[in-house]
Amino acid sequence: MSKRVKIRLKQTLGFTLGCGLVLACGNSLADDPKPETITQTGPATTIKILPQEPIAGFSSAEQLLLALETADEDLKTLSADIKYVRDFAIAGDTQERVGRLWFEDFSAAHPAKGTPRKRRFAIRFDTLQVGSKLEKKEQMYNFDGEWLVERFPAEKRMVKRQVVRPGESFDPLKIGEGPLPIPIGQKKDDILARYDATLLPPDDGLDELPIERMTQTKSFVKNSVQLMLVPRPGVSDDFTEIRLWYMLSGDSSGKPGKLLPRMACTVNRAGDTSTVQLLNVAKNAISPIPATVFDTKSPEGWDVTVMPFRGGLEEPEGSDRATDATRTGAGPENGSNQPSTAPNPASQPK
Repeated sequence: MSKRVKIRLKQTLGFTLGCGLVLACGNSLADDPKPETITQTGPATTIKILPQEPIAGFSSAEQLLLALETADEDLKTLSADIKYVRDFAIAGDTQERVGRLWFEDFSAAHPAKGTPRKRRFAIRFDTLQVGSKLEKKEQMYNFDGEWLVERFPAEKRMVKRQVVRPGESFDPLKIGEGPLPIPIGQKKDDILARYDATLLPPDDGLDELPIERMTQTKSFVKNSVQLMLVPRPGVSDDFTEIRLWYMLSGDSSGKPGKLLPRMACTVNRAGDTSTVQLLNVAKNAISPIPATVFDTKSPEGWDVTVMPFRGGLEEPEGSDRATDATRTGAGPENGSNQPSTAPNPASQPK
């Protein structure tokens, strides 16, 4: 995959870091007992052991990363409510979205060793709150393993990007390649090649939040363990800091279970902070997720922009290639591949 495609994919899916936390999560997830209400590190240091006492049973970041290596072994489906909050550093405002997320691993039952996992996901946001103004505003994202789709139902508009070369497999969660640097189900050594890792207590870094949010957030992550990742010198990354919270689930015997992802927080190079909380998580439910949830086909009568895969191009950042897009009536769904004069959808307000 070319550098340009990685950049574009990261820009498109940057908001889903926390969502990726759900997508990659594994064996520890269990249904919540009752519904919840959505209301530089030194360049030479890779592992730092800060706590005097273990946190949630872990004494170091290395120990936590080892536990995360097998966290997705039995994960087939997952669904959860999601609360996504973004604080803009320059503008000083805050946006909050609430919705639902679905994930499915559709890999072969017994894949060959080294074969990439095949994963797809869908996210539907139902509301948007900016300041004190709350409105119903549906926005949807789908990734089917090859195509990434953004839907804006109120506008009957859809943007469809082919982010994987036809015939190839791509794991959007693979650190260093995908847009979601989530160390779950990935090798500890691969994580540490890119990031300095620090084990932290759950309330670390939350004191700067507004008092109401701070109280709610500290309560939400209580009894969890926090992992902070900072890109190592020389590593190119969209985020300057990544914080992930996990909880240990219990089994019927009362013994500690596997890790359960709880929250994620990232800071990008502009200083914007994105926080995602996962609520009412259900793993491997008996009822299958409807196939329509992952549908990436173009609805009839919609204004659709299709962007075929162009992984061989090293485009300069900020370029606007009209030939990358085709409109409804063109593209892979009907065999046409005529260029469009439509503006690059990435430059349109969402």
